[in-house]
Amino acid sequence: MGLKEDLINAYKSVGVLDANIIYIYSDFRTFGRQLEKFPNRQAFFQTFIDPFLERDKTIILTTFTYTTSGDFNTLTTPTKFGALNKWVLKQEDVLRSEHPLFSYAGLGTQAEFLTDIGHSAFGRDSIFDRLSEKNAAFLYLGRPISNGNTLIHYIEHLSGATYRIHKTFPTNVYRGKEFIGTHYSAFVRRRDIIGETFEFQFSEAAQLLRKKGIIHQVGSEKNFTNISCLNYDHTVDFLFELFSKDPTIFIKSNFI
Repeated sequence: MGLKEDLINAYKSVGVLDANIIYIYSDFRTFGRQLEKFPNRQAFFQTFIDPFLERDKTIILTTFTYTTSGDFNTLTTPTKFGALNKWVLKQEDVLRSEHPLFSYAGLGTQAEFLTDIGHSAFGRDSIFDRLSEKNAAFLYLGRPISNGNTLIHYIEHLSGATYRIHKTFPTNVYRGKEFIGTHYSAFVRRRDIIGETFEFQFSEAAQLLRKKGIIHQVGSEKNFTNISCLNYDHTVDFLFELFSKDPTIFIKSNFI
């Protein structure tokens, strides 16, 4: 069998093909070794994505730029993230959300839900808020789950984490020549406490998600060959529960 058939079987095994919207995290340090078998990068990345688009699914990926000032253009500002993230921005039918720090790109029948996003990166009407009850799932391709998930900032925001503050940024947002808006906000780490960096950590939460049975996986995270699926709503509910029991579960600190 070829890579595409192997991927489809793996996707079926972990249940991600049952979702309508797939939020992808990827690391191609191992999968990328198969790139030489393909005529170009386009064909390689399509092999991973087409099984979803061919089934009328929608995929979304982070295209963060952390543009805290100046201009951010959804059509031209490049992402600082990985190979698949950069690839998706070059696709003809891609749609991209407008937040100048934390933007997302999407392909598929429901990708339009990314546009006209709320001004808060992690609050109400954010990407994470909109994914609720949409039959969404997280998919990790070759990326260890313990490396993190931006969802935790949504949990922190709505739970009122005291180690973060709301900050607004004067970046001007454009879609091509069209001015969209400014003063988008994010829930960012505090910098006013000596000795505290509030660096995030997700390893404990990942272990508990696995113990809870929310993670469905084939392959090896150690070898960066894992294909891991987590139901979105189940993950959100469980992380809220974890934070309510331990407000430091997402940081490398015992700060209260």
